[in-house]
Amino acid sequence: MTASLTSRRSSRRDSLKLLAWSRTDTGRKRDHNEDNFVVVSELELFAVADGMGGHQGGEHASRLALEVFSREVGAAQGDFEAARIRIRQQDKFRTVELHIDPKTGEPLPGPGAESDDDDDDDSDDGEIDRSAASAIMSAAARKASSAVFAAALDDPELRGMGTTMTAMLHHRGKMHLCHAGDSRCYLLRDGKIQQLTEDHSWIQEQIKLGVMSEAEAKTSQFRHIITRSVGFERDVEVDCTGIAVEAGDCFLLCSDGMSNYVDGEELGEVMARTWYRRLPETLINMANDRGGDDNITVIVIYAANDTE
Repeated sequence: MTASLTSRRSSRRDSLKLLAWSRTDTGRKRDHNEDNFVVVSELELFAVADGMGGHQGGEHASRLALEVFSREVGAAQGDFEAARIRIRQQDKFRTVELHIDPKTGEPLPGPGAESDDDDDDDSDDGEIDRSAASAIMSAAARKASSAVFAAALDDPELRGMGTTMTAMLHHRGKMHLCHAGDSRCYLLRDGKIQQLTEDHSWIQEQIKLGVMSEAEAKTSQFRHIITRSVGFERDVEVDCTGIAVEAGDCFLLCSDGMSNYVDGEELGEVMARTWYRRLPETLINMANDRGGDDNITVIVIYAANDTE
């Protein structure tokens, strides 16, 4: 699957064109796929979910979570600028009433209106964007978790289901990240690989405590135990962050069916030498060749100059 997404940034920023390629695979050992993913061109939204909870529950959880999350983010997109204005007001410790034109979403003259000089402050806008995106994505994740939890209560066969979720939303030249579980997001920039997420897992906690090494973690019988998920409980706490996008950046979202087999420096080397459109297939084949004992999902997003 390939998507071409053109993002027009503000007049003081270059235009970016986002290209996305995605693929999912059952793997070598499973007879069904509990992974799901979304690439929503209109929203510039990308997400991977790895479900759990039995033969039927895992697939249902990941699909439902992404459906609700995407819908909620889409519904909130029209409120994004209004959210930025409200957060700007809070950041400046202003207590005046804020007036927004209901048709345009723009601030009206009078209390709460912002000056043109403030709107040109890129660093300030960056903080506002991150705060607004975090609020929108966190709320959408909570709605998704509530929906999955409710579905499990209604159907005994779905009890205990849940899903990881790692999602990215592009807005105004920034990529905003929302994350729960052990699906991952990586960034390849200038030939260097960086993991943007931290696994919410039992073994990651042991590594941070110094109780377990990275090598021991790879073979631990507890490596699949996660400490956060969407839907296992009614509410969920997600990690949110944001990063400015540069031309040439390559983001990768994946389930642990890939990262368990290809990670770190090796992943960076593979990404650097492979055509991005072929990366999902290449990485899935590598994971399958090395065992393929889990479902595998990969989304690749490349930020190109609009002239490329």
